[in-house]
This record gives sequence, structure tokens and C-alpha cells, in this order.
Amino acid sequence: MPLDDDDDRKWVYRSHTAAKHEVLRKYLKPWTNKLTTYNLKSGDQNKVRVVDCFAGRGSYVDTEDTDPLSLEHISTPAEFPGSPQLILDRLTERSDQFDSAECTFIEADLTNYEILEENIERTSGYDQDISVNCKHGEFQNTVLNVIESTDGNDCPTFFFIDPFGFQSLDYDVVTELGSTPQFEFLITFMSRDMNRFLGSEDHQEALNTVFGEDEWQSKIDSYDASNWVPLVEYYTDRLEANGPSQTFEYMITEPETTQTVYYLVFGTNSSAGLQTMREVMSYCGTGKFAYAPKKPEYNRNQAQLPIGNNQTKEFLQDRFEEYIVTFSKLVEVCSEERKYSDATVSDYREALHELEDEGEVDIQRITSEKTGIQGSDLVDFHNSDKFAG
Repeated sequence: MPLDDDDDRKWVYRSHTAAKHEVLRKYLKPWTNKLTTYNLKSGDQNKVRVVDCFAGRGSYVDTEDTDPLSLEHISTPAEFPGSPQLILDRLTERSDQFDSAECTFIEADLTNYEILEENIERTSGYDQDISVNCKHGEFQNTVLNVIESTDGNDCPTFFFIDPFGFQSLDYDVVTELGSTPQFEFLITFMSRDMNRFLGSEDHQEALNTVFGEDEWQSKIDSYDASNWVPLVEYYTDRLEANGPSQTFEYMITEPETTQTVYYLVFGTNSSAGLQTMREVMSYCGTGKFAYAPKKPEYNRNQAQLPIGNNQTKEFLQDRFEEYIVTFSKLVEVCSEERKYSDATVSDYREALHELEDEGEVDIQRITSEKTGIQGSDLVDFHNSDKFAG
């Protein structure tokens, strides 16, 4: 018998909860930095919005084998605070960078909502330019009001979509979010729960809603209970068909095993967003790329791209041999084409330094001074006859 959403046994802070909160925490800082900078340069109103679509209680009743998140800038009555307070804390940290920020916390369960509302009412210390709105209602309906009222044009908006189970992940709603300009999302994709009910007639309608079609089962190649990658890959392909232009998934496992609990699925229409989330995820968990906690024996097909500095140098030379390219464009291309390699921006910078020392590339420093490599600095791979800005 499934537990009700307001059952205390669902509100224990566990290691996989800490893992997704770490990703959320680490992404909100560069997300705010980059988008407020963009707002100022473009002359748009300097505002950002974060929507926690399954905000829960704003508190947990206990912890299990992990420390709860720590808040640095706000105070809350919750002994074990949740994602709403994390969001308020991170935005308060960066409040000098925006004129206003809007936080919307959505919760469908009435008991949880009442606890959430009380916790947020008694939370203090967040910046005065941050407005807070708690909404009681189903994600599918309530979040559409955000789209309709803003049309995605008033400010950059980040949606944290973290449901219990998978029944609420309405494909049409998620793709509408993902296809809206300036919107990004991070979804908890409950592959373990889906695996339990793939053959259940009682859950077929819910799964059809998640995938947006009823032919999904025949389209998941090589899927079995020990290999869940095709399931999430099929889901991200389905999202990209009608929603965000780019997606990225991050595996969360049990602390002591390689058993998947769920994936975090990121969706964006921005190459900069993909690059930033990819960098964030590469430093989460144990600091090893692709999922947390990283297990060396786990082998992900998509991750079998060249890694290591020599391989990275070879990739750069092969990929850009005909180009003069800015460093920012080089990183953008590498982030898209090598999404699941271990290389980060610092690795590409280090590889270019070595290639420059070896006389394999020339670097014209425009953004950097002296020996740095960043931004608009031009990298000439010597065989170049084309420019990629």
C-alpha cells in the first residue's frame, strides 16, 4: 500500500535527498549570476523567478545517514529545512545582483501545504526584494497559470519539479514549460518506481501521460530491470521533441550500491545553461562526473568518450582543426558534443595551454590578459580557414 504524501515516513531526509539538493544549491548561484548579468546587458528588467513545483512541507521530521542542508543567510523554524528554504537562502546570497526575485512554492497535499505555509511565514532573513507566494494546488494546473500569466517573456524562470513518484509528470505540461523562452527545469525522474510498474495495467495511463504517447514500451530498446539508461534516454528524447532544445541527466544512486534511485533531468534552451549545469553536476557527490555517488565500476555507454588530457587535446585538434574559434564557443561546442565526458571547462583550458606551449595553437588574448584563456580569446588551430565566434 503506497504511503500518503502527508505520511511522516515520507518526510525523512536521506542521502539521495541531499544529493539532489546539492545540485539545486550549486546551480542557483551561477544561474542567478549569469542571468542577472544578461538582464543588465540586454536592458531587460533585472528580475528572476524560481518555482518549486512540489514544495512539500518545507521541513523533514528526521534525517537518515546524512546531514540536512545548512542555511547560511536565513532563519527557519524547521529543524530539517527543505528546498523552499534552500531557494530563499541562495537567492538572498545573490540579492545584490537583481532588482527583484519571485519565489513560488506549490504543494497539492493540504496537510503538507499548511505546514509549508507556517514554515515559510516563520522564516526570516531573506532579502526584502524577494517575494514569496505559497500556492495550494496540483502542479499540472497551478504551474500553467505561471506560463499563461508571464508567457515566459518577463524574466528567466527556473522550475524545480520534484514529485513523489511519477504520476504527476504530465508530458504536455513539462514540454510546454521546456519550450517556453527563458524557462529551465530540473526534474526528479523516478526510474526505479517506473520499473516496478512497467507491466502493471493499473499504471499504463499514468506512464502514457509521463511519456506523452502510448507506444513508449515498444520504443525502449534494450530495456531491462538492470539497465535503466534506455528509459531515461527515451524520456529525454521525448522532451527534446517538443520541449527544451537540450537535456541532461544525472544519476542518483543508493549510498552503498550502484542501484539507481532516480535521475535528475535538466532541460534548457540555452547552451550556457547546459554548460553551467554540466559543470555543477561534475562537482557534486564525490566530485566525479555523471552521477552521485560515483561508483568506478559503473559503466555508462554515453560516458565512453575520450577523457584525460591527451585525449582532450586530440579531440580539440580533430574537432577544430579548420577553425579559429573563441574560447567561449569552443566550450559551448564541447559541452554539447561531449555532454557525458569527464572534461570540464578547466580541463579544456589546461589542454589549450599545453597545445600553446607545444606550438600547436596560437591564442590571441582579447578577454584575458597575458596567459589566461577565457571568453572572446581567439584560438587558432593553424589549419584554420574558418572563423567560429
